[in-house]
Amino acid sequence: MNKLFLFLIVQLIWLNVLSQSSLNEEQKIPYGCSVITITKGDRVFFAGNDDFINPDQYYWVEPGDSSRYGVIWIGKPDDPQQGVNEKGLAYDANGLPRFEVNPHSERIPVKGEYYHHYLMQIMHECSTVAEVIEWANKHQRFPYMHDQMHFADKTGDAVIISAGKDGELVVTRKPKGDGFLVSTNFNVANPANAYTYPCWRFDKANEMLGQLINREGSLNYNDVTNVMDAIHQEGASWTIETLVTDLTNGVMYLYYFYQYDDPVIINVKEELANPREAGPLSKLFPE
Repeated sequence: MNKLFLFLIVQLIWLNVLSQSSLNEEQKIPYGCSVITITKGDRVFFAGNDDFINPDQYYWVEPGDSSRYGVIWIGKPDDPQQGVNEKGLAYDANGLPRFEVNPHSERIPVKGEYYHHYLMQIMHECSTVAEVIEWANKHQRFPYMHDQMHFADKTGDAVIISAGKDGELVVTRKPKGDGFLVSTNFNVANPANAYTYPCWRFDKANEMLGQLINREGSLNYNDVTNVMDAIHQEGASWTIETLVTDLTNGVMYLYYFYQYDDPVIINVKEELANPREAGPLSKLFPE
């Protein structure tokens, strides 16, 4: 019986491979990811659902030194999905179809791979959203983008950096004070550059965040977790993990897949001072 079950599983996998082979590259992989920033009073939260087809992600810590800020990462060492640095700057991104951009070869060069040096250099060198925008305007770009980058800091500032229709970078900034910023898998500066548009996750997040802003009382991480739960994905792709970060107090709440009742809680300052061993994200959670 066990051998028959294994045989059937192998056949199903093979049929899926055959069906995928007839699709173009952008059709093969179901894309997701939802990112939000919300500020209310003295509380600032940043959160992201990492949606894809992987069974796990990787967790690692890069402590800071005199030349760079320390960062806690989730994703892959050559493709970080999310990050929080010691100064309270947080990052996540939404996947998009490839779009050609002006690399601005006259600016300060950036060496290395698409994510590994460009994005990671930002997180190691910048402490605020204002510094991120300044950095992006001073450095060269790769000649294309296949994502939009969402940053937030502990002051409540947030920005989405994406490719405009003319190939220049566009910054979409959260208004000052109480409010929120949402990004999913369409380019907020050019909605034609999209995997999903209109996007129900974008609409639902905006609705719920608006309710949080308008209600009485302050925010807590459970409020933000409830939003991420409402827009998590199950199906062609799924929510591998969710990061909710209290940027005001420097605390991360990590959820594996969509088990939103039992987070792993990480104090950013303590983790950077005494980093745990790098490895699969699932190892942070109980069996």
